[in-house]
Amino acid sequence: MNSSRKIMNQQKQEKKAKNNASPAVPEKKVGKTGIFAGRELKPIILTALCIIVALVLCIGVGIQQLKPKVVVTVDDTKITMNDMMYPIYEMESAYAVYNETYQMYSGQSIWEAPYQGSAATSVTNSIGFKQEIMNSEVQLEILYRMALKEGYKLTDDEKKKAEEDAKKALEPLSWIQKARLNVSVKSLTAVNEKRTLANNYKNDRQEELNKDVDEDAAIKDISKKDYRQYDVEYYYASINKTDDNGNAIVMSEDDKKKLQKKFKDIAKKAKAGEDFEKLISEDEKDITFEKDTNFTEQAGFPYASADNLKKIKKMKNGTVSEAYLDDTTGYYLVIKMIDNNSDEAYKTACDNAIETAQNEAYQEWYNKEQENHKISINTDVWTDITIGTVTTDIVTVEDLQKMAEDSKDENGSNAE
Repeated sequence: MNSSRKIMNQQKQEKKAKNNASPAVPEKKVGKTGIFAGRELKPIILTALCIIVALVLCIGVGIQQLKPKVVVTVDDTKITMNDMMYPIYEMESAYAVYNETYQMYSGQSIWEAPYQGSAATSVTNSIGFKQEIMNSEVQLEILYRMALKEGYKLTDDEKKKAEEDAKKALEPLSWIQKARLNVSVKSLTAVNEKRTLANNYKNDRQEELNKDVDEDAAIKDISKKDYRQYDVEYYYASINKTDDNGNAIVMSEDDKKKLQKKFKDIAKKAKAGEDFEKLISEDEKDITFEKDTNFTEQAGFPYASADNLKKIKKMKNGTVSEAYLDDTTGYYLVIKMIDNNSDEAYKTACDNAIETAQNEAYQEWYNKEQENHKISINTDVWTDITIGTVTTDIVTVEDLQKMAEDSKDENGSNAE
């Protein structure tokens, strides 16, 4: 009994002592509310600082990655890959629409074909076009600088046209395509203005250089005899045909006789004075009529044999030939002479020769001028660029074809 009372008294004393704890040692309280309620501040601050540092680093890396890569530097002007995107698009879109047809006939893409602007056939269009783009952008920058230096300015009409052309060029593109091409109406207008100013300067410089070009020397080797032109109209048919797989089809003797009769009838009707352009029916499939064509003394005429060609060249203006049924050439032919002594081909050859001499004079001047500028190509960037692959997935062939059709429809409706 006494033991039980002692235990009870001891428990009461311990409970009383706990309730009367000394105020000199207060219970620790955290004065926080909301999301920080019941949490230590130090770990939270450290975590926040770590997150901020990580974000800064990520943003820095992102900015560095998004920063346009410099492709070429002309003096103190840096031309970036962003600047190059639209010129590349212009080049690729000009040829991409022909790629499928070219590949079907040649077995290779148009980008892999030999570059026609270079004597070296080992250079592909992709490489040649790439050099064209680089040369063009460098030249644009140099001519633009020279134009500004000499006080060239655009007229209000030229500025207006630069903006109108930019709007027209970008109208068919979606905002995503424009974003990927890094182009806007404002930026393209600025490019158009730059090109116009540079071209104005180039044209003035070309005009001055042309005064020193010896035109007589440029055309001295062009023969009037070789370039004598024969203007003709004619009906022709090939007796050598192929099927859809490219296999040769041999025309039967009966079919040849039927075709020969058609050509004899054409010649007979023509000599009787009937309209030369209306000597076959509209549903005629074997015979083709060619109007407003010509050949030169030098080039010859592929539809006629050498003996028949001599006869054709002796024809008087306005006369019609007999039916030439020549199995050796593979063509049947009836021809009408329009003009047996045209000088059009000779004049064209002379104009081309003079223009070539003028272009050479300009190129010589520009090459010397280019030496006065520091040009540095960033090969680390430019080497990896392959023309034919840069923008063709941004603006596809289907897009380009639709744009062409829409433009055709628009021009047709405007014409009406």
